[in-house]
Amino acid sequence: MENCNLCNSTDTVEISVLLEKPALETDYRIPPSEYNRRIMFCNSCGVYFNCYKEGLISEDFYEGFYNDSIDSGKIEERFNRVIKLSFGQSDNKQRIRRIYDFVQTHGFNVERVLDVGTGTGVFVYEASRCFKFVYCVDPDKKSIEIVNKKVNVQQSWVGTLNDIPSTFTFDLITYNKVLEHVKHPIELLKQTGNYLAERGIVYVELPYAEDLIKEDKQKERAEFFIEHYTTFTYKAFKYLAKHSGYKIIEMNHIVDPSGKHSIYAFLTL
Repeated sequence: MENCNLCNSTDTVEISVLLEKPALETDYRIPPSEYNRRIMFCNSCGVYFNCYKEGLISEDFYEGFYNDSIDSGKIEERFNRVIKLSFGQSDNKQRIRRIYDFVQTHGFNVERVLDVGTGTGVFVYEASRCFKFVYCVDPDKKSIEIVNKKVNVQQSWVGTLNDIPSTFTFDLITYNKVLEHVKHPIELLKQTGNYLAERGIVYVELPYAEDLIKEDKQKERAEFFIEHYTTFTYKAFKYLAKHSGYKIIEMNHIVDPSGKHSIYAFLTL
C-alpha cells in the first residue's frame, strides 16, 4: 500500500504499472532504466495518483524545464499558434466562455482576475478580452516574459501564490490544469482564500479519470502522465473542495476540443 497523494490514506490499490514512457508522454529525460511508476487509486478520497521514487522529477521542474520540454523552448511560437485556433478548436476560448457565462448567470461582479500557473499565457490572453483587470503568476520566468510581451495584464509575478503581496485581492482566481501538478493542492487552495475578495470565486479545472478508467486507457492518456500527481473523480474533487474550506456552486465534466477529459468546478468560501 502507498499513501495517497491527496488525503494521505493508505487504503490504496494498484491499477497499472508502467515500466517505460508512454509514446505520447513528453520526454523529461528520465533514463529508460529508471522509468518505473504505478497508477494507484485511493478508496478513501477517490483520487487516482502516480507513485514513483522520490526525485524522479526534480523540485525545480516547473522553473523552466517543464515548458521547454513540452515545446522545445518555443513558448512564444506555441502562444501565437494556439491563439489563432477557432472557438470550436480551442480549449481556452471555450473555458473563458464557460467562466464568463457562469459569472453573468449567477450575478457575480468580476473585475480583477488572477490566473495561477499561467503557462504559455493563452488563457490570460483570452481572459483579458473579457475582464477589466487580469493578473497572473507562474514559476517560469519565460512564461511571464511572454505574457508581459503579448497580453495586456495589470501585473504579473514570477513565482508562486506566496510571491503575491497579501494586499492584493481578486474577484476570480483560476487554476486551469494546475493543481494536479502540485504535491499539496489542499494547502494551496486554503492559501488562495486569503486572496479572495468578498463574494470571490475560485475556478478549478483538473484532468478527469472516470471515463478513461472504464475504457482501460490510463496507461496511454495524458490525464495520467508522469507529471500529474493526481487525476480526479467527482468524489475526489468534492474531497479537495471540502477539505480546502470551499463550497461547490457548480461542477461538471467535459471532453475538451483537444480531446482531454476534464472536470471543473466553481468554488466559494
